[in-house]
Amino acid sequence: MPLIHLFRRCNQRCVFCSYPADAGADGPAGLGDWLREIAAMPPGPVQISGGEPLLAGTSRLCLLLAAVKKLGRKAELQTNAIAAAGLPAGELTRLCKALKAAGGYFNVNFPAASPAADFRITKTRGAFGRRLAGVRRLVKAGAAVRLTHVISSLNYKSLPAFAAFAAKELKGIAWLQFSYIKGVGRAEARYLPKYGEVKPYLLEALRLCRAAGLRCDVDHIPPCYLGSFYRLNVDIVKMKEGRPGPHLQEKARVAACRGCRFLALCPGPRKDYMAAHKKL
Repeated sequence: MPLIHLFRRCNQRCVFCSYPADAGADGPAGLGDWLREIAAMPPGPVQISGGEPLLAGTSRLCLLLAAVKKLGRKAELQTNAIAAAGLPAGELTRLCKALKAAGGYFNVNFPAASPAADFRITKTRGAFGRRLAGVRRLVKAGAAVRLTHVISSLNYKSLPAFAAFAAKELKGIAWLQFSYIKGVGRAEARYLPKYGEVKPYLLEALRLCRAAGLRCDVDHIPPCYLGSFYRLNVDIVKMKEGRPGPHLQEKARVAACRGCRFLALCPGPRKDYMAAHKKL
């Protein structure tokens, strides 16, 4: 899916941030720049990211989303939802309607189920409460909301607790994605746990989601680590349909993949994972 970074500016300092470490001071800052960049992208839905896109202001975001719709595209708006907690009701409603008109949804990064764990990961005081309020406001406004829970060494043992938290406290979300940390940008190798260490906690979290009727999927962890939940791996459909995309550049099969029953349906582990751990 084509991705645009509106700018680097953000209201968090997440340890898993994948924004390119070698990027300049900022990306295109004007609406015209953003529109030209999107118009030049390959066909398909557009991921609108930052930094934190909501810091662009409601008016500019609504104009951007209207243009995305006019181009015949759909939009995924990536956010941490903190700013959504403080938006005036009218602005929030306008933004949600603009995104819905563009056939899109909010992709909210929600890294923890408690204020203390949230602070360890985001390095931002008070973020947990504002994020929780922001997501609830978006859902109440009728927006489609996906939660992305980035799995790192700081939270993988709490995956079942997060699944239970999401099912109980965030009713109305469209779905939950468990996404293994990308070892790029700000993320350091020490934040990348081994797939084998993550597996039992992730499988329990997936069982809890299924029991609660909460739709979920998994990204950046090969299906061979997902047991009977292997169909939840997001790359399987892409591989079946022969879709081009970052999964073919960011991941690669390794020697351990030979003979795997998922060989034709899996692009392999992330390259940055192998750089950190050397083997599956």
